[in-house]
Amino acid sequence: MISVLRLPFKFDSKSLQSDLRNFTPADWTPHFNVHYYEGDWSGIALRATKGAHVQLYPDPTATGFEDTAMLLRCSYIPEVLKAFECELETVRFLRLGAGASIREHRDYKLSVEDGVARVHIPVKTNSQVEFYLDGKRIEMQEGEAWYLNFNLHHSVKNTSGEDRVHLVVDCIVNDWMRDFFQLQ
Repeated sequence: MISVLRLPFKFDSKSLQSDLRNFTPADWTPHFNVHYYEGDWSGIALRATKGAHVQLYPDPTATGFEDTAMLLRCSYIPEVLKAFECELETVRFLRLGAGASIREHRDYKLSVEDGVARVHIPVKTNSQVEFYLDGKRIEMQEGEAWYLNFNLHHSVKNTSGEDRVHLVVDCIVNDWMRDFFQLQ
């Protein structure tokens, strides 16, 4: 079982950040897991469950997903999403504010083996953001794409004075996705 894998993509960080600038502070929704974090952990749903009451929530029981109006504000993100040759579930910007932290926790049924691969693409980050998966620090750079097995314990601390933002893409695992893991 592979717990972390840098995928062979390099997206343009300036274009990702340009799309991010199309949003105002009022567009960010606080994360729904209020007991998991301290400070600002918020997001913008770009693709969500059809008819979702809370678009930011990636409902594991959902059967249909659709682009949100927020995605229409982006010119580069649709290109990024085309790089994924698989069905997509949720797509979100997730922001961890300056000085904020996400406590160690586990998600469930979020691994290649479970059929849903969560991919993180750092849009804004720096060396003072500490992302841990299964006790190991994962250092992700802007524009890279990383699969992480979120069934494992993970936590994040943003000790910097700047917000950290990732584009988070939930992918349905198909043969295209599996090929990345067979090369390991």
